[in-house]
Amino acid sequence: MVAWLSGFVKPLSRLGLCRYEEHVKGQPLKILLVGYNGARNTGADARVVALTQQLEQALGTEEATLTVMTLDTENVGGYFSKSVRLLHFTTVFVFSLVRACSTHHVAILCEGSTLTPTFADALCVFFCEAAGVMRRQGKPCIAYGSEVGRLDGWLARLSSDLCRDTYFMVRTEESLQNLQALGLKGHVGTDTAWTFQNSEGEQWAHKQLTDAGWDGKQPLMGVAPLNPYCWPVRPSLWRWLKAVATRDFTQQYDKLYFFSDSTERRQQFERYLSAIASATNQYAEEHGAFVVILGMEQLDARVCEKLEKCIRHPHVVFTSKTCNVFQMTGMLRQLNILLTSRYHASVLSMEHACPIVAVSIDARLSGVMHEVGLAGQYQHHANDTHLESRIIASLKMADEYQEDIKQKIECQLAVYKDKTMAMSQFFRTWLKEQFS
Repeated sequence: MVAWLSGFVKPLSRLGLCRYEEHVKGQPLKILLVGYNGARNTGADARVVALTQQLEQALGTEEATLTVMTLDTENVGGYFSKSVRLLHFTTVFVFSLVRACSTHHVAILCEGSTLTPTFADALCVFFCEAAGVMRRQGKPCIAYGSEVGRLDGWLARLSSDLCRDTYFMVRTEESLQNLQALGLKGHVGTDTAWTFQNSEGEQWAHKQLTDAGWDGKQPLMGVAPLNPYCWPVRPSLWRWLKAVATRDFTQQYDKLYFFSDSTERRQQFERYLSAIASATNQYAEEHGAFVVILGMEQLDARVCEKLEKCIRHPHVVFTSKTCNVFQMTGMLRQLNILLTSRYHASVLSMEHACPIVAVSIDARLSGVMHEVGLAGQYQHHANDTHLESRIIASLKMADEYQEDIKQKIECQLAVYKDKTMAMSQFFRTWLKEQFS
């Protein structure tokens, strides 16, 4: 459907059925940021907030106007400068995405998981459609700080076809290898969220912690859990009909999209959560720590509620369901140590060089732990049969080698920030070449 639609964009426009706007020399460029914003995903929002700031600095508001696609305009209220436009879309995106691309001159694919099947095939299709429409309309498209996974079958063929004219600035060497396997072009950059700043969020977080009972001296242990076993999300008419009949929508993500679910997956999740809770309790008891449970995406709120019931020590819960991207980031930057399954929790905490122990199935989190030099001792797979004991051992090591970890993080953070600057400069040059 998506390949067919993108293929007919140009012929239909000649018939007046699908008109699209072309750039007029001397006029500001209209740049569309195609991403997964407005769903209360802290990482996705932080990436794009930082990216718009980088682009405004590189291009200026007179040279280009930026439009951010969002699932909910209220959820991103106050995130962007007044010059940034917001464009609402829904998870049923096929036709609305064509209209959005048709009214802009350049598209930036700005979600981290651009061509990865980890979370949802539909997300990959979403970006392929945007790339395909821009290609058919003869307009430039670039993926900015993206991940490319190992794709095969129809998804690999769709990506290779519709993204053939898209240039990719990928986040890792592994992504570059996967990109080249698809016959696509690009180079290695980094995530855009490394430059995300917010002093007001940190002040807010400090006050919230004090109000919640933190004495200002206790070590702050952050825990950012998720359910690694509910992905990917897939559309299912049968499951939707069943949910309507039974009035049980607990496994629904949105509309026809449902989480992955089975008895085995539920058991795996319970083992994972038990290990996280036990390790947290032991660390908090030994160090007199105040526990801060963080839900980086609103979907994580359910997981945080389950984890909270298992924590025996003073604690508080903050989730993106009620806290915005500035507040969540501010909270991460108060911590003395972080146990995380969320990639962007690690990214946003590193500004204050907080020691990190990672537990996940997310290649992005594994990648950043390798890049910083922490993977060997401080990273574990969620399916590890000895997960609890290994987390505890890593937390103890993190205490012992705090200074070493801090130096590694600070050193690599400087590299990341240099790369974000280089990406902005590359984009400006690339953009001029497209319209020269």
